[in-house]
Formats: sequence, C-alpha cells, structure tokens
Amino acid sequence: MGPNFSKAEFALIKRNLASQKGLATLADLLAVAGNSQRLKILYLLHAHHEMCVCDLAEVLELTDSAVSQHLRKLKDRNLVKTRRDGQTIFYSLVSNIFITNLQDMFGLDETQEQHAFALNERK
Repeated sequence: MGPNFSKAEFALIKRNLASQKGLATLADLLAVAGNSQRLKILYLLHAHHEMCVCDLAEVLELTDSAVSQHLRKLKDRNLVKTRRDGQTIFYSLVSNIFITNLQDMFGLDETQEQHAFALNERK
C-alpha cells in the first residue's frame, strides 16, 4: 500500500512541520524534564511550592551537589526560579505553559493516589 497523501499534500505537511519552530524547544524541555531525578524535583516543587537544596537532597537521597546540578539544568531552561533567604536559596516552579501542563499531569497522579487511599480506607 502506498502513501495516503498526494505530493501537494506532502509538500504542505512538510512546510507546516518546518514552520513549527517551537518543536526543538519543546524537545529540549522534555529531555530535561524527562530525567527521573529532575522530574521528581519538579514534582516536589509542585507539591511543596518551594524547597532548598538540602531538603531536596534529603528527600531524594542524593548529595547536595547532585541536586544542585539538576536544579542548574532546570533553571537554565527557565523551569525553576530562586529566592534567597540569608544563606539559603529556595527553589520554586516558574509560571509558564510547560509547567502548567506538567502540574496538570501531577494532579492526575495525585487524584489517582487519593482515590486508591480512599479505597484502602474502606477495606
């Protein structure tokens, strides 16, 4: 079986794909957020609004240095922001469409967990 589109349709599809400049940026964001440790960091910042390196390191059972490296990558992609309080730097999520969509996905997991917890309570 051959292609389902005409040559003209393929040309239009290819032009449309080439005009989607945001795809490379989205791929970069997904690659950064797709690392399991960084995704956990994003989830923790979603759930607790802001945390410092030492708190994240404790929860994730990583060194402060390892957490700092992950946070640097997230900050470089404008996924997290910082707030200094004395010697301590707190990290939180930025407000952008990528983070909003990610928080929606985290919310789905939380709803499933709450539902499972409620079912276990009934037993």
